[in-house]
Amino acid sequence: MHLSKRFFRKGAGMNRNRAVWLWPAGMVFGILMALSIAAQDKSAKIELKAANPTNKDDIAFTLSGVWTNGCVPQSPKVSIASGAIRIETSNPGEVCTQALTPWSLTGSIGVLAAGDYLLTVTYSAPGLSALEIGRKAFTVTDVSSSNEVILPIIVNGAIRDNVHYQTIFTVLNASSQDVHATLQIYNNSGAATGAFCSPLAPPPSSIATTLNAGAELFRFTSADLPFLNGWARLRWEGPAGVLAGTEVTLIAAPPERCMLVCNRPSNEKLSSAQIPAVRPAREFRFPLTLNRNRQTALAIVNPSSVDTVTASITVLDGSGLSANLGVPNRFEVKIGPQQRISKLVWEMVLESAPTFAPVPFPEGFQGSVIITSTTSFAVGALNIMFPEGKFVSVQTLSQ
Repeated sequence: MHLSKRFFRKGAGMNRNRAVWLWPAGMVFGILMALSIAAQDKSAKIELKAANPTNKDDIAFTLSGVWTNGCVPQSPKVSIASGAIRIETSNPGEVCTQALTPWSLTGSIGVLAAGDYLLTVTYSAPGLSALEIGRKAFTVTDVSSSNEVILPIIVNGAIRDNVHYQTIFTVLNASSQDVHATLQIYNNSGAATGAFCSPLAPPPSSIATTLNAGAELFRFTSADLPFLNGWARLRWEGPAGVLAGTEVTLIAAPPERCMLVCNRPSNEKLSSAQIPAVRPAREFRFPLTLNRNRQTALAIVNPSSVDTVTASITVLDGSGLSANLGVPNRFEVKIGPQQRISKLVWEMVLESAPTFAPVPFPEGFQGSVIITSTTSFAVGALNIMFPEGKFVSVQTLSQ
């Protein structure tokens, strides 16, 4: 969001006495503003990955900001004592460039026990006592008492002039007790990515809320934001039953900030599909279609912040036997922590095949896909219809 600048000037008709009184007041205001800006420049923005950690996550941190001079924070050292985490930064420089300097540091905190934590960041330099430049309180959840589902297909933003995607999220508390839930969006690379409408910048990538018994969370992405192709994680505590899903819509209209998909007329909606949330599992199955006008697309999500998923993909024909497509019917793909692969199934098949011989596209193939791994993952699927690119959802079965 861009904030407009306001300029004030002294009126020509101002009498001298008033000018005498206003001049020192203006000086004081300017000095206070300068001090405020200087104080803000010696502060750190703290980001954690995973954003909503559990006692199974390997937690990493990013510190960033704009320093008042060139002696920016360096060499982060992490120490942990009970619920207190301290990151000490320093700079050995004694002569510093007098200019505002952007800075950023990354590092690892590691796996923490469930509980509440206070993270404090300090800075020290020659002749300067340790200065606190940031703090952040967060909670590590015990996975044994938490529930998690994955929303495997999230798309938002413009793909060309007057054509864009939006995604609606629905989370229904179907239990008789209150539920505290957290929804976090990631891009394909595993980075938390802002997608929701907000008067503040940057746009939020997560929503934390308490749902009363029978209450529903209804949120939507803001189409004016940069293009996003990714996934989301929903976590809540306790045994409560929660029904969650997304609706992905392709819209033939200019993207508008904070515009709800439901408020658009049907003639602007080129295609739409509802995609249910899925629990991570070690095996998924779904039907596969391969022909010129209809192909199955696949999204594989690795929800772990630590482990890499090695997924074994097997293609079967309509009789349940190994498919004979002129390419290997079984291959493997690797998905890094919190990353997502999103492709047409046939595209993935070709990428696994030897490159020395051309492979003809199968005409009218109908079969199925089995995906297995020793590490839990999540899957979503769509049938894409050509040439317009319309789509419908494909059911998946986990075991």
